[in-house]
Amino acid sequence: MRLIQADLAIALINPKYPHNVGGVVRAASCYGASHLFYTGQRMSDQVSILSRLPREERMKGYRDVEWRREDDFLDLIARDITPVAVEFRRNAESLVDFVHPRKAVYIFGPEDGGIDGATLAKCHRFVMVPTYHCMNLASTVNVVLYDRMAKESREPTELHWGPELIRNL
Repeated sequence: MRLIQADLAIALINPKYPHNVGGVVRAASCYGASHLFYTGQRMSDQVSILSRLPREERMKGYRDVEWRREDDFLDLIARDITPVAVEFRRNAESLVDFVHPRKAVYIFGPEDGGIDGATLAKCHRFVMVPTYHCMNLASTVNVVLYDRMAKESREPTELHWGPELIRNL
């Protein structure tokens, strides 16, 4: 078994809607995540009917993200990658003060539930996005990945900002 070496990966636990997974693939591409795992069968059944993720063909860079159904994704990641559960729960760190691990897999629960206990038991860190109401799955992924990028202490590069923004700085 080949272990996955990644600085940034995303895992979705039993997602319900293909359009949310499509939005997460787009976020993964925008923020440099190399892998997107999802568990469960609900989304797979819908994608097989659709034959693609919604709006997939419009995503620039979506092919840079390896995405697949993998129920045992935590068994595939290298030991130096920190599993981070993104979930509202007692003792979770607020995203406002959260210091992101250098290498991480961010794990998000389904649109209609939470992360299962077996997966939570394997997580090293817990973070929650402080909001007045629950957010859409794809929106939550975007907020967490943006926060990670914003807190990085490096100069803007074409990889993160694109040549047109670099020229305008």
